[in-house]
Amino acid sequence: MLEYVLTAVFVLITVGAALIINGYFWGWFYAASTCQDETHYFLADDGWRLAVHRYRAEGAPKGAPVVLCHGVGANRYIFDLPGAPSLARFLSKTGRDIWVVELRGSGMSDRPGLLYSNVPYSWTFDDHLNFDVPAIINQVIVRTGARAVHWVGHSMGGMLIQAHLAEQERPRICSAVTLGSPVDFSKVRMRAVRILSKMRNFLKLTPIPPMPFNGRLVIPVAHRIPGYLFGLFYPPNIDSPVVKRIIAVGSELIASRKLWLDLGRFVDTGEFSNQQGRRYLERLFESPVPILIAGGGMDMMAPPNSITAACVPGRDVGERVCHIFGKASGTVEDYGHVDLLVGIRSEQEVFPIILSWLEAHDPDRGESVKC
Repeated sequence: MLEYVLTAVFVLITVGAALIINGYFWGWFYAASTCQDETHYFLADDGWRLAVHRYRAEGAPKGAPVVLCHGVGANRYIFDLPGAPSLARFLSKTGRDIWVVELRGSGMSDRPGLLYSNVPYSWTFDDHLNFDVPAIINQVIVRTGARAVHWVGHSMGGMLIQAHLAEQERPRICSAVTLGSPVDFSKVRMRAVRILSKMRNFLKLTPIPPMPFNGRLVIPVAHRIPGYLFGLFYPPNIDSPVVKRIIAVGSELIASRKLWLDLGRFVDTGEFSNQQGRRYLERLFESPVPILIAGGGMDMMAPPNSITAACVPGRDVGERVCHIFGKASGTVEDYGHVDLLVGIRSEQEVFPIILSWLEAHDPDRGESVKC
């Protein structure tokens, strides 16, 4: 009996070690620097150190500074991945002052280590919302002297800004853009996403969610696996080397168990609400801040009807515009979740729409009072 127990323990240790080595190997193999001009550090009110990366405008700066915010388990690479279209570089070349943020637990911000950490191993959606978002907005305003900023959020980065606007009577936001940001989780039907609700009891027992480590196992064959199995991309619209690179360096290995449990609750209940059941977007319709709500026609993590729920015609005080990138709206291919930012034609089809929105809602266009 003892032999079987020892064998089982040995196998578990071996498999765990192999997963860890594999995860860190691919991060090293694809390691590359992003192209920011400056990196600034500052503290959130609860003591976490956050990083924000500045891409200075080429030529004379135009309009309000622009904050780019990533989603769950991601980092700055989603906006500036070597060898792929870069929204950060695209906008800076047009004269925009760009600030790419990394939320707690990501990139160059405070994040837990595998064996040792001076910060907690888990944090919640509310931690991002109540501490990270206000600190980021304040720091960019302080460092630029602007009165307000634009916010462009991908996935959870868009969910955060909508929840922030719903809570703030006088937000220092000129306009917001959300990209693939679900707010009605009853419409998220993809099996790989909904399995989160089935894993909640398991995740409560694990100090670190194993999903990121498991995900890196498929990097050698990622280009051969249909994107809909993960819901991250739409294969015809993204190059295979980009798929491998974004998995290797654009995702964090050490993820927050509490945050994944929050996402599992959203999926399980179908509601974008906190643990007490209060809906995050309950008062969003009262916000005067204009929002461009965009997504991909083939995004299975955030299908179109899960993001357009934030558009309520005739009810909102502010301007709301929904735009779905796909053949129906004139693009060459449909778009998935990640390829909105690093797809083959993102720079030609997606980025100009974002730029036009920012230009139309700059404070120097007669709307300085609102901004």
